[in-house]
Amino acid sequence: MYRIMIADDEGIAVDSFTYMIREEFGDSCIIESAKTGRSVIELAERFRPDIALMDIRMPGINGIDAIKEIR
Repeated sequence: MYRIMIADDEGIAVDSFTYMIREEFGDSCIIESAKTGRSVIELAERFRPDIALMDIRMPGINGIDAIKEIR
């Protein structure tokens, strides 16, 4: 079972990624999402994802800085 984190401030992008992953992999993935850089960092600490799909331009902390802090 893979844990996938989707980080994007646009709801349509999160919904699209979630739909595509669920269609392809069904229940073999747990998907969580966040809309801001700060919430992505908090989610990563709690959720410990195997895969992260990150938007670069997000409110607050951008995606690149969030990844640096998560690492």
